[in-house]
Amino acid sequence: MTRVTRRSWTQDHIDLLFELIDKGVSPMRASVALRRPKLAVQNKARQLGKPFPDVREVKAARLAREAREREAIERREWRRSSPAAAESSQGR
Repeated sequence: MTRVTRRSWTQDHIDLLFELIDKGVSPMRASVALRRPKLAVQNKARQLGKPFPDVREVKAARLAREAREREAIERREWRRSSPAAAESSQGR
């Protein structure tokens, strides 16, 4: 039979929960850091008025950020290669 226990939330745990939410940590990672079930962590965050962001929003933001970074890398590489190409054609 499973053992049901109830642990009170200390102010330190609540502060850590807020820090993790601010950093953008997932509820699963926060539950590991706090050593509590994922639903307990999600419910406590919601009770305190600071719920975790929706998974779909987090994923969309991550994909958008990765696309911007990829474009920046491509632009940098293009700038590096285009002056070299221009110099070699002018040198002839």
